[in-house]
Amino acid sequence: MKGVADRAAMAENTSRGLFVLILLFLVLIGIIIAFSRTFITTVAGADPAASTIALIVALVLPLVLMGVTVFQLTRLIRQRALRQPGAGLRLRLLLFFILVAVLSAGPQAMLGITFVNSAMGTWFSSSIGDALRSARDLVISYYNERLQSLGSFMDGPLAPTLLGRFVLSPERAWPGVQAVNQGIGALQMFGADGGELAFAGDLRARLDTAPGVGGTLREDRTDVTILRDSKVLLIDGRKLTAVASALLSRDLFTNVRRITQSLTVFTALDQFRDLFRLVLVGFFFLFSLPIFFITILVSLLLTERIISPIAHLEDATRRVAEGDFSFRILTRPRDELAALVDSFNGMIAELERSRRKLLQAERITAWQEIAQRLAHEIRNPLTPIKLSAQRMLKKYGENAPDFDKVLPPAVASIITEVENLETMLREFGDFAKLPMPRAEAFPLRKLLEEVGAVYWNLSSTVRIDCAEVPETLVVSADRDQLKRVFANLFTNAIQAMPDGGLLSVRADVVKKAQKSYCRIAVRDTGVGIPETDMDSVFDPYFTTKKSGTGLGLAIVQRIVFDHGGNVWAESDGVRGTTFFIDLPAAGGTEG
Repeated sequence: MKGVADRAAMAENTSRGLFVLILLFLVLIGIIIAFSRTFITTVAGADPAASTIALIVALVLPLVLMGVTVFQLTRLIRQRALRQPGAGLRLRLLLFFILVAVLSAGPQAMLGITFVNSAMGTWFSSSIGDALRSARDLVISYYNERLQSLGSFMDGPLAPTLLGRFVLSPERAWPGVQAVNQGIGALQMFGADGGELAFAGDLRARLDTAPGVGGTLREDRTDVTILRDSKVLLIDGRKLTAVASALLSRDLFTNVRRITQSLTVFTALDQFRDLFRLVLVGFFFLFSLPIFFITILVSLLLTERIISPIAHLEDATRRVAEGDFSFRILTRPRDELAALVDSFNGMIAELERSRRKLLQAERITAWQEIAQRLAHEIRNPLTPIKLSAQRMLKKYGENAPDFDKVLPPAVASIITEVENLETMLREFGDFAKLPMPRAEAFPLRKLLEEVGAVYWNLSSTVRIDCAEVPETLVVSADRDQLKRVFANLFTNAIQAMPDGGLLSVRADVVKKAQKSYCRIAVRDTGVGIPETDMDSVFDPYFTTKKSGTGLGLAIVQRIVFDHGGNVWAESDGVRGTTFFIDLPAAGGTEG
């Protein structure tokens, strides 16, 4: 059944295309979310690799989708130009979907751009930058103050006295040390040999041996950062090493690092604020364009899915109008148009059955009419044959003296009528037994010149002109049958011009219902066909000539119809007749 497999494949391709586009849409949303999280640092230059990947994806994806969209739109516009079924309605539906998408996305785009501008003003306000700098400076100042407090204690005038007491009694002297400097978290004294003499404070700051050099030291641990200031002092005649320690939380340095990074990013973005705004808007559009193109592609597939049953109905209607009753439409069982399609398919099936019955009835009627006409045509010559035979018999029986004079004309009349009967029966046999055409491709003009050469020799008063038939025009037909068509048409044309005239043949390619046909026009300058006879010229045994059988044009029509073409005549009834023949084009030319 024609059309079923093609329609099923088309529906399957549409479903597959929708699935791919939806999957691509979900992947695109994931990419947008992933990139939006790192977008600011990417633009700030903190991650060059991510910036490169984002740029490649942001440029390549819209270009690929734009190429596919342009290809599909061009294909749809070409289909509309070729007037393919449903193409015009599908294009209008697509424009409607695009308009809806623009109307819905336009305000969102304006809102997004406005939000970006407002957010930029908030994000890059001077107060935020000042706050970050102040926080950084505050933390650094606190760090420096702790270092300075250790140094000021060790270099202060009270240090020797307090440290001397500390060596003798760490527990009693430690409160005094903290009273002088609350920033000291631990104090440790070492002798000249490096051994510990006294310790008080946080045990995490305790050293096993004296530090090798004096001055400020820093030790980072997992939970704490320890600042130390060591100094060699002469106490009671002995050289002792004093180590004062301050313990700082590790979060302090983590926060300093975070504040410094944030300030670096803020400074970079603030420096390129206008550029960042353009990049942000560009980012918005670069990832909005793929969504817009995906929307167009989804709209194309949805419109095809919606219009497909209607286009199939239009295509089926056209094919039925052309006589193809074997075409059927395939649709989904739950489709909204399924009932209509089923009714249409049922109607075609019923039309096909009715057409077969009608053709059978027409054949019976046509052969009945032909039989009646044939009987009538046979009866006409039988009368003169019978009369001539009776006359000869009568003269012979009467032994009439003029029998020798009556015999020759009577026998001649009988022979003539018998020959007419033979001619009529032969043409009738040819008409009834025309074989199916065996098509081959050949140049039309060459065949016309072969047929015309015969009639140029038979009639010197009629000029045959085939100049308006292109030499490259090729037809696909049964060569012998087509020669018979033009032989009959040329014979009728020459008989219509007893005093001479012009027989011209013109041919070109025309299109009907999206099919190409070779249209051939055979025109004479004869007496023309009366308007009352125009509807009967192709009927079997219809003739206005005394010696005609009325089967010539019927044979022409039969041959043309067997080739899938059409033939008709035009005449003003006074001067000139044109016979038009449409034959399916061969699909190519021959140079």
